[in-house]
Amino acid sequence: MLDVDVIVPRRHFDVSVALTVASGERFALFGPSGSGKTTILDAVAGLVDPIAGHVTLDGVELFSAEAAGHRDRGRRSRPPVVVPPWLRRVGLVRQRPDLFPHLSVEANLVYARDRVDDAHLARLVEVLGIAPILGARPAGISGGQAQRVALARALATRHRALLLDEPYTALDATLRRELTALVRSEVRTAGVPAILVAHELGEAQAFADRMGIIDGGALLQVGAPDEVVRLPASRRVAELVGYRGFVPLPGGAWTGGRLGVVAGVHPQRVRLGADPGSGPVLDASAVDRRPVGAGWGVDLAVGGSVVSCLVADDPPSPGTELSVTLLDPPLFTATGEAVGRSVTGGGR
Repeated sequence: MLDVDVIVPRRHFDVSVALTVASGERFALFGPSGSGKTTILDAVAGLVDPIAGHVTLDGVELFSAEAAGHRDRGRRSRPPVVVPPWLRRVGLVRQRPDLFPHLSVEANLVYARDRVDDAHLARLVEVLGIAPILGARPAGISGGQAQRVALARALATRHRALLLDEPYTALDATLRRELTALVRSEVRTAGVPAILVAHELGEAQAFADRMGIIDGGALLQVGAPDEVVRLPASRRVAELVGYRGFVPLPGGAWTGGRLGVVAGVHPQRVRLGADPGSGPVLDASAVDRRPVGAGWGVDLAVGGSVVSCLVADDPPSPGTELSVTLLDPPLFTATGEAVGRSVTGGGR
């Protein structure tokens, strides 16, 4: 089990998070660029020095500092307990592969020979399709190939935790899906805690047992990947996970009689037409439409805002007046706090 409770100073804010990842669990950190995701991984790997808190892995304290370190950054009441990065047995795969340029691919893979499972490595080489490049140097292979080599090196080494920092950036969508499935299987088999940093929501959801939403150095919500999107804890979380508009609702059953409540509008949670049993019904006007994959994206003017939705077919033409249903939407106060739904609207 990995237990992290740290404060790490950044230029504009402190990254202050507490999270626990069980053995064999996959945890995804999702948030905007610069929100502190990579800093958390660096704290676990021992690449940054927190000013307070602790990092514990399988009962071993990798880092510990007195809380006084946060109150006075220049002093600690006692020296921190630190296990150096090279002794932590934490696998880290970054956006850049960081292969040794003077070594062949094969030599990169077996660099930590004492901790490499040869049979496991041979299987990974085959699965990842890197056998033809084993004799090549990193400069002679593509970015996608280098990323697969870095992933194979991490998965073949006997680590006690696995950290993945946007590792699929150089790969196409099909290979991303294949590698996500591979890593899920490897983490389950090895029984180690794993954390993925992702800037694509779908990538985070495909990987994770649990997902944390981070912004400005703080964890805003932690939960199951579907729950975080369906029941965002605040308007800010809703914005981060794909809600594209917020429209005021009149007081009534769906607001529990509250006034000043707004509903979050997610493109995948809008139904054209009136279905009052599924959510609040609003008047709308079609503004624009465009192909999106096998369906259509439709922009609608609703309640003084323009919001988007996805429909399978028969998109309304611009200027069409129609009713739309927001499917069991999350509700927020004017200050952005989530509010409970009424019995009619389902429980939170």
